[in-house]
Amino acid sequence: MSLPEVGFSMRKQQRSNRWQQFIQGSRLWIFALALTATLTLILSFNLVSPNDLSLEMGQTVPNEIIAPHTVTYTSDILTERAKDQAAQNINEVYTAVDSEIGRGQLNQVRSMFSFTDVVRSDSQATNETKLTYLQAIEALVIEEDVGEAFLGLNEADYSTVKNELSRIVGEIMRQDIKESQVSEFKRRAAREVRLDLSPTQSDIVTSLAPQFIVPNIFYNETATQELREGAVLAVEPQIRTITKDQRILRGGDNVREEDIEALLQLGLLEQETDWRDVSSVFMLSLLSVILILLYWQQFHHKHWTENNRYLLSFLGIFSVFVLFAKLLLAGTAVLAYWFPIAAMSMLLTVIFDIRLSILATLLMAIIFGYIAPNSLELMVYTAAGGILAALTLRDVHRINTFFRAGLVASVGHIFVILLFQLTQEMIDVVALFKLFSYGLANGVLSAALTLVGFFVIGSLFGVTTTLQLQELSRLDHPLLQELLRRAPGTYHHSIMVANLAEQAAEKIRANGALIRVGAFYHDIGKMSRAPFFSENQEGINPHDSLDPYTSARIILCHVTDGLELARKYKLPDRIRDFIAEHHGTRLVKGFYFKAQNLAGDEGEEVEKEPFRYPGPRPRSKETGIVLMADAIESTSRALQPDSSRGIEKLVNSLIDEDVMSGQLDESGLTLGDVELIRTSFIKTLKGRFHVRVKYPGNDELLADVPSSKSLPTAAHTSQKSDVQPQGQVASSAPVAPPTES
Repeated sequence: MSLPEVGFSMRKQQRSNRWQQFIQGSRLWIFALALTATLTLILSFNLVSPNDLSLEMGQTVPNEIIAPHTVTYTSDILTERAKDQAAQNINEVYTAVDSEIGRGQLNQVRSMFSFTDVVRSDSQATNETKLTYLQAIEALVIEEDVGEAFLGLNEADYSTVKNELSRIVGEIMRQDIKESQVSEFKRRAAREVRLDLSPTQSDIVTSLAPQFIVPNIFYNETATQELREGAVLAVEPQIRTITKDQRILRGGDNVREEDIEALLQLGLLEQETDWRDVSSVFMLSLLSVILILLYWQQFHHKHWTENNRYLLSFLGIFSVFVLFAKLLLAGTAVLAYWFPIAAMSMLLTVIFDIRLSILATLLMAIIFGYIAPNSLELMVYTAAGGILAALTLRDVHRINTFFRAGLVASVGHIFVILLFQLTQEMIDVVALFKLFSYGLANGVLSAALTLVGFFVIGSLFGVTTTLQLQELSRLDHPLLQELLRRAPGTYHHSIMVANLAEQAAEKIRANGALIRVGAFYHDIGKMSRAPFFSENQEGINPHDSLDPYTSARIILCHVTDGLELARKYKLPDRIRDFIAEHHGTRLVKGFYFKAQNLAGDEGEEVEKEPFRYPGPRPRSKETGIVLMADAIESTSRALQPDSSRGIEKLVNSLIDEDVMSGQLDESGLTLGDVELIRTSFIKTLKGRFHVRVKYPGNDELLADVPSSKSLPTAAHTSQKSDVQPQGQVASSAPVAPPTES
């Protein structure tokens, strides 16, 4: 290929990669928008049948209203009333009586009389001038007739007025006088005059005494507010329980504020949409979806993103359980303890992986606590059960595994119930054991719903489930029976590949059940042309009479034929991946080399594309393992290695070829995984090809048996491996094994 052609090919590949990335990104954005909108719709609106009851506060009720079910809730209205009452019960706090104020007022009385003494004794001033002096006293109002009477008193009457005025001011100012009580105490001062005084003396004292009365205690706003706040904080939330068939309102009653609240809690009142609540729910939904997308970008499996069915299945599972939570919390309080969160956790663990399951479980617990509303107990209850179920789920191909994980989730539920109930002052033992029974039944219900969920999800979305794998793993499956009848060698080869790959899957904790079933069906396309594959031949090789291009097309077609059969028998997508990816983009090297040899005589260059599998390369750990196991099983069966060194060299050569050629680049397998798989293959093959002790007398039994060195070599070509007679492995694209040539 020339340099411009290479450059054009590279640019074409880059454009193709960018287009694929754009499509994948578009899928994720559509998924995110759909999930956000679905969650917002479920959480914001009443999706139960709407009610026709429309009432407003103060409206007269035409007919009586009966509670359709029991509900217990915290009444915000009654709680606010209790708080207001508690605050009102706290009296205003005032400062202590300030005696200095009383002394100051008595001193003002004495100062006034000292001044009036001087005025009265002034013999040079006229009465008019003296009256002017008296009226000039600051902060004291002396009317003209009172002033004239005051100046006209004799010394004895004047002395009596002085003493009486001082007495009244002193006695009154000893009492607690608030600012709001000054007027009352001034009137009292006017009534305190002794009856033995003359009318003139009484008028003078009655006029002057009230003017010296001032407040001597003052309102302490800070202290009062602190006491009232303390009283408000001490008020416990008012819990109201409405039992089933209880009368809420009689016909003719006026609707009160607490009645509106009760009808809302019972779901009987038609509610107007509060867009602030909708905005809050939207923010919660958006936050949840953002966390899921961030996880997806960090740990996503390409197969999930490229396959719309997995995106739809996650959206469906998560949305259904949110709807389930909303409906349960709309009923009685005990229904919340029946929320089968463990079912969602187990479904996501099996269909996706445990990390995504735990993240989704935590988000569901937060949403559940938000709906409850804001219930820490229910949030922890939900999270504990779901996470325990996900973490303890093992051997997912066994049905009893799900019930075991469900029981572990029940233990978590019971533990959380006990944790929160022990904080209560009074423990109702009967109610406690009822909650325990709910938690236990929840786990069993979750396990049952998980199995039902697998059936529904497998049917609706075509996602591979545990139940499907169990059905497909039965060797009496019609497709496997057809393979056994038409291509018995391929059938045996598939069983051996399954055993080899499943052992390796356990080492890296891949999905062993999926690998086993995928290996069973990976070569079903060979049954269409069984005699053209060496494991099904009986001494006659049809390729001997064909040109290499025709032979290569026949060999390559077993992939497309297999996919056609998979569609006919409705095999799940994950199983079809094994059919499409178990050769990656390898070359059928045997026929390619044959074509090169023929072209060498004519000087022509042989293109590789007619001899290359269409792919794609393995896009999961499971298909990557089967790709390696397939080549190793067929090659080892062809060469029959009889030493540990030969087995190790065979396995290492084939796996190294796959790694170097990039066949495993998209599989998600790490180099550490490859090393564990390599070790597993070697151990399994050593057990299969172990050398037995030769006992005397057995030599004649081996006289007519050809050695492994005499088995078909490069002349009997195949696409699986390219192994020379001496065991020198040249490529993972086979040449010698009789499996497919």
